[in-house]
Amino acid sequence: MFCDHEIDFLGIIQLVLPKMMFFMMNIPENVLDQFDHLYKLQPGVATKIKNFILKTFDYQPKIGILGKTGVGKSSLCNALFGKDVAPIDHVESRTREHQEYPVGVGSGNIKLVDFPGVGENQERDMEYKTLYSEQLPELDVVLWVLKADDRAFSTDEEFYHNVVKPHLVQGKPFIIVLNQVEKVEPMGEWDSNNSIPGCEQQKNIDAKIKDVAKKFGLDTKNVIPVSCGKKYNVVTLVETITYAIPKDKKLTFVNSVLNENRSEKAKEEAKSGFFKEFGEFTNTVLNENRSEKAKEEAKTVIVEGSEGDGGKYIEEDWGQKIGETIGYFVNNTIVIKLLNKVAKHFFPWWPFS
Repeated sequence: MFCDHEIDFLGIIQLVLPKMMFFMMNIPENVLDQFDHLYKLQPGVATKIKNFILKTFDYQPKIGILGKTGVGKSSLCNALFGKDVAPIDHVESRTREHQEYPVGVGSGNIKLVDFPGVGENQERDMEYKTLYSEQLPELDVVLWVLKADDRAFSTDEEFYHNVVKPHLVQGKPFIIVLNQVEKVEPMGEWDSNNSIPGCEQQKNIDAKIKDVAKKFGLDTKNVIPVSCGKKYNVVTLVETITYAIPKDKKLTFVNSVLNENRSEKAKEEAKSGFFKEFGEFTNTVLNENRSEKAKEEAKTVIVEGSEGDGGKYIEEDWGQKIGETIGYFVNNTIVIKLLNKVAKHFFPWWPFS
């Protein structure tokens, strides 16, 4: 456990360094057990940290999919995750319950949730308010799919404002996906070779984005044009979702998408989110048992950088929090190397830069 007296750093180095050198060379089966050797902790704290990491790495993202039948919800899921969830686009309008579809993706899982109600008569709106009030807060992100070539979205707009919006938790990521943008006029301008819109077509798409954003009361950055069939702009949609969802959910969401949709920006955002969440968690756990003197002494700012350069000081709040947490580490960079190795063990795409 942490002590009030001066810490014997040389003794810690002699105790920990051989084990850390072994870890850097080999990833054991019980990779998270390496955390047992990093801290002078009260019993159970290292276990809490390992359990936190496992819980974060094993989290199952819950994604709500809204939109009228035929707008391409199933094709969107296929484009994002490589899984054709056919029932999503074939739920009959008389169904008054949400439908959940667990989908295995790579080394993890996600849960897609399809909601009824959009495009039905207004008399049923009251029936759905209870459903949406109960289920929407449970989602990590809400995706509303529209057909980009539709001339009017009055039905969607009314349902959103009357039923959905009142039950969206403040700050809940809500993104409108304008699907099938290749059908926006003039359709003949679509560049099939490069799978991008033509000049005039792009202008009309931009105008459509502004119109939809205004009607739904959103920022234009939350209206993303895509073509699932042409694989256009799906990467941007993934990045938008990654930036929007809570930091502890970013990692498993990015892990769930197709590799071709996993950009470097999305990877780095997921990594950053994990480190921020890890720093806040460990700082809270360790402070529960620290003495006041130990808290004052633990002011080292964490460093992340290449070997030999001493790293770069991170001035953000999360850097300070992790820095306070690892004030008792042998070396500031050891924890970053350890976390990178652990993450790489679980997620092959994990960036080391």
